[in-house]
Amino acid sequence: MPIKTELERGLWGLALLALLLLLCLWGNGDIPFLSVNEARRAVTVREMYEAGNWLTPHMNGDLYLAKPPLFYWLALLPVHLSAGVSEWAMRLPSALFALAVIAGVYVAGTRLGGRSVGIFASLFLGANAGFSLFARRAEIEMTLTAFCFLSLLAAWFYLFHDGRRRWAILSYALLGCSLLTKGPVSLLLVTVPILAFALIQPHARTKALLCDGLGWLIALSIGASWYVAVTLQEGVGIWESIFQQDIVSKVSGNNGEVWYAYLGYLAGDFFPFWLLLLVRPRQLWRSTGANSQLKLMSCVVLVPLIIFSLFSDKHAKYLLPIYPAVALLLAFHWVELLGAWQGWKRRAMVWLPPFMLFCFVAFFMFLEPRVFAYRVQALPEISHATSANPKPPLYSLGEPDMRLVYYAGRTVKALTADAIRSDAGKDGQLFVDGPIPPSLLPLEKCVTQHFEPFLKHRKEAWLIGLGETCHNELPRIH
Repeated sequence: MPIKTELERGLWGLALLALLLLLCLWGNGDIPFLSVNEARRAVTVREMYEAGNWLTPHMNGDLYLAKPPLFYWLALLPVHLSAGVSEWAMRLPSALFALAVIAGVYVAGTRLGGRSVGIFASLFLGANAGFSLFARRAEIEMTLTAFCFLSLLAAWFYLFHDGRRRWAILSYALLGCSLLTKGPVSLLLVTVPILAFALIQPHARTKALLCDGLGWLIALSIGASWYVAVTLQEGVGIWESIFQQDIVSKVSGNNGEVWYAYLGYLAGDFFPFWLLLLVRPRQLWRSTGANSQLKLMSCVVLVPLIIFSLFSDKHAKYLLPIYPAVALLLAFHWVELLGAWQGWKRRAMVWLPPFMLFCFVAFFMFLEPRVFAYRVQALPEISHATSANPKPPLYSLGEPDMRLVYYAGRTVKALTADAIRSDAGKDGQLFVDGPIPPSLLPLEKCVTQHFEPFLKHRKEAWLIGLGETCHNELPRIH
């Protein structure tokens, strides 16, 4: 019999829904782009929007094919509706997909163990540092998480609740969308865990799902369509460097962390809820062994965790697509223990997750702009300074930070100090991130604006006017 809690009452359900909506949507456009990746996506979308080119993304004027374009296409919808690229428009897809994942987790949890499991699984996602962060960021990870999890959810319905083929077809269509979001890595997050489950527990529907020819045709038609179109336009050789940089180097590079790094990331993001796994772990083990649905969710968690731990390049966000399954497993065990406990222990278990969610909402609503003020203070100043003088070209000493490119509002060409000194007649504005090099110190008299702090505490940047007068102060290189 499903365990019921106070959170199932109508008013509490509405309150939790309101908190989740606030978590994902409140103030999304109020803070400038915090990360380089956010700015990369925004610059790429802006250049696609301005050029009207939806096939071949460009970033800072250069062809940028490292990521498939589905996230960009989805971001272009609110961009077109709002007639321009903005923080709000860029972050809206992530917020909506996060809400879709939370809704999917609630549905899956309710089917798995009753409404309480669905509610707690939703709370574990909302009160999760990694999930809540990417729900509010203009990055690809939440879009990938949504398509992967919804594909698994459709497969889950087909395997355990409704054997009609339309669920299998829907799963493959969503898999195709995930392939068009971040490429073949989606197979490690969706198909390989289902294959592992089929090996552990052979089942006729599992075999039918994995061998569905029409489903695979749909998934590959969606997922490979853009790659084929770009190959026809640019040639096969365009993918060589991308394959080397985005696949080979991440799998076998030399910059890897320890193999168990992902366990630390998971423990941090799901703190303190994962601590309950230390209480009666055998009970969860027995429940998983007796429940095929829990076995599948365990495969969804463990298989990517093991594979990704073997890769050299490790980032917490890479495992975001398994977070919904982790939340479901935690919620199932949480509710099982909840039914056996009484008194203050039970009250603590019921009210801790809503309290944690409230704390996350309060942070994003009131504290985030203040906590990260030093990182974004210079960005509106850069936008104002460059828009006040829009005609001269903009240069950067070294490769420009994409936040500079976005807030400058135009492309920024990288220059070396030697190139600046060798071309004494070059007009424009030069952005220097950090101290001015000794060889360019004569340009100090041409500084038009000083930014401090710039992205970090005690870090500064300079905007320098270039032209004949300033360059005459420099010893030329012939």
